[in-house]
Amino acid sequence: MLVITGASGLLGASLLRSAVELGWKTVGLCHQHVIQDPTVETARVDLTDSSATRKLLSDLRPDAIVHCAAATNVDWCEDNPKQAEAINAQASAVLAETAATLKARFVHVSTDSVFDGKRGGYVETDEPAPVNVYARSKLAGERETVRRNRSAMVVRVSIYGWNVQDKLSLAEWVLKLLEEGRDVRGFTDVYFTPILVNDLVPILFAMLQKELAGLYHVVGSEKISKFEFARRVATTFGFDPSRVTPCQVKDMNLRAERPLDVSLNTEKIRIALGRRMPDVDSGLRAF
Repeated sequence: MLVITGASGLLGASLLRSAVELGWKTVGLCHQHVIQDPTVETARVDLTDSSATRKLLSDLRPDAIVHCAAATNVDWCEDNPKQAEAINAQASAVLAETAATLKARFVHVSTDSVFDGKRGGYVETDEPAPVNVYARSKLAGERETVRRNRSAMVVRVSIYGWNVQDKLSLAEWVLKLLEEGRDVRGFTDVYFTPILVNDLVPILFAMLQKELAGLYHVVGSEKISKFEFARRVATTFGFDPSRVTPCQVKDMNLRAERPLDVSLNTEKIRIALGRRMPDVDSGLRAF
């Protein structure tokens, strides 16, 4: 049995659908947003309630757990550091420890934001240096996972795709504005290595099948600015890319500091799976 936390989120919902299609017996764990789909099995649990989480997992006795649930609103985390720590770090620790007790494979989904963004092209051995509460809580979740579960797999990702709930990924946000006839502002000084969630899902399943362990950067192969990414979204969907206008992070009144270049190197996962990670254009065509 496969258990997926955060099953109503962008990655969790995609994993859940794919797992069911592949014939896995799968249970998706949700909290505030419950999936309304009779074809999938779900359970409701507050992952910050450690007793309830341990009991549910002990009852389910999964063979593998993919932990996608997280507090991802960067500015909300900045204003609610204790809650961010409880969701992103403490809940992850409980899940990793319980998985070890049950002898279940454990995959912890983390973020490219654990780096300070001063140079980009980060490899797995580079020392993280988070610049905001969200990133610090996610890094703490990584470290607690590894400390409590020696066979765990930690994957740092940067995803976009179609959400099942009313929360827009970057590509969806760009499209929404363009479809409404509004211009889009894109950061020319922020770089990342995005991957379409539909491309990420089969990669994660391949990693599970190979029983990989340790830390992996699982993102797209191409470094791109958010400005250029938005322009390519526009072009892919037949909009005039000139409607994407340049701006910089300092031009925006953001609550939390953002790292500028969180591009990740994917050589380790390329070698492990024997395949190159997808580039931006191939992902956008599939999107």
